[in-house]
Amino acid sequence: MPVSDLIAHRRADRGDHIAVIDSDGPVTYRELGLAVDRAAGWLRARGIAPGDRVVHAGGNDRSFLALFWATLRVGAVFVPVHPELTDPQIDHIVGDCTAALAVCPPGAGRRARHTVEPARAWQEILDTPADDFTAPADDDTVAVLIYTSGTTGRPKGVVCPHRQILAAVDAINACLGYRADDVVLCRLPLSFDYGLYQALLCARTGGTLVLAERARDVGLLKVIEEHGVTVVPLVPSLAQILTLLQRKHRRPTRVRLFTNTGARPGRTVMAELLDVFPGSVFASMYGMTECKRISILDPAEYATHPDSVGRPIPGDEVRIIGPDGTTLPPGQTGEIVVRGATVMAGYWGVPLEQQQRYVPLPDGTLELRTGDQGRLDADGRLYFTGRDDDMIKRRGIRLGLTEIEDAAERIPGVTAAVALRPEPEDGPLHLAVQSVLTPEEIRTHLALRLDRARMPDRITLIDTVPLTRNGKPDRAAVRRLVERPAPATPASPIDPTRTTHEPVAV
Repeated sequence: MPVSDLIAHRRADRGDHIAVIDSDGPVTYRELGLAVDRAAGWLRARGIAPGDRVVHAGGNDRSFLALFWATLRVGAVFVPVHPELTDPQIDHIVGDCTAALAVCPPGAGRRARHTVEPARAWQEILDTPADDFTAPADDDTVAVLIYTSGTTGRPKGVVCPHRQILAAVDAINACLGYRADDVVLCRLPLSFDYGLYQALLCARTGGTLVLAERARDVGLLKVIEEHGVTVVPLVPSLAQILTLLQRKHRRPTRVRLFTNTGARPGRTVMAELLDVFPGSVFASMYGMTECKRISILDPAEYATHPDSVGRPIPGDEVRIIGPDGTTLPPGQTGEIVVRGATVMAGYWGVPLEQQQRYVPLPDGTLELRTGDQGRLDADGRLYFTGRDDDMIKRRGIRLGLTEIEDAAERIPGVTAAVALRPEPEDGPLHLAVQSVLTPEEIRTHLALRLDRARMPDRITLIDTVPLTRNGKPDRAAVRRLVERPAPATPASPIDPTRTTHEPVAV
């Protein structure tokens, strides 16, 4: 079925239930459905036809969702873009997907057939008569293009057909168990697939989505209490913020589930978070844009297997391969490879034979070479050990920088750690740490946890970990921070309370 049927079903069977709460207040499924009708009429009035690409660089609010659902319903392809991208970055995406319509700043969308600023587009949608048109769409029709962050080059659009999107929604929910009475806090950008899938999961189950803005983080605890939030998708920075707020205010909440994918909060942070939100559990997940989720750890296993990212989600298979492509046995580290229902359909506009990540299989499906390193245990649990660019060879041993970060984050008093790739590879290994401990104390703890190859040569204290737009540690920004020359000061004992402008190193 088309993905847009999700919202149509909820409009029919839960019309009076709150679908979305944003800065303008609550919206029921019936009211959201009417906004989708108006957005569909607006798109069709602008000549948008099935298969056309619609780029949207708007914020986290009801207008994003209305245009998302309407684009899919008229058979077009939705291309979400983070609104904080620069005009040249948005322009690249608009040109790469040959967008028919770009809802973005005029300078960024000049290569589209039509360009409309987000605020103006929403006002025009509200003034447009409702249109109940629904284009036919088979399961393999492209629904969404999600562009990767482009950390290793120009961003590429991951092709997401209706079939794979629905498979991912159902598989994720089979593991996490979102419910019709859930209230899901989404502080993540809807342009980021982790955020977009919160909207999809809510539409699948009939729950309520609360859209929060990062600029209002100080009020997040009040939002959680006021709206009865039960599910909170995390990034490391949000875990730290909520821990600090709840430790200070100790407000009664209904939070039952925290989730995370990508960079994980430190073990100490998670222990504190679960402690200050009694009754909550944590589901650690692993995935990537090219496949959405790959594995999810059952919250009941977090205490006994905190380093695991869980078993493959229903419908997917994971194997570990060596450099020669052969499958490795449990316990051995190699590249994580995935096949199954949630593997997306490759990159937009790139011939399949030129796609190193996606490999065709004899049955016509694709296998995803993630480029990430990991291992499986004897019970099928996956352990993520690092991205390809996180793997280094040091003193003859191949290791992942995340192994060092994890070891540091297990130390009580350490909030977060970022290990920087040595340049050159056999050069000094530098670890940046957010902690109340001194570098000497951290080194003493690490000596009990790490072998000589994994021990950092230098430890620098920083006040906060710089993050990317998606809430992941920004390694480049951390490197610039710790390599900044320290101001000349009189000799004095090391002060671990110095800020990021005065890193402390040993």
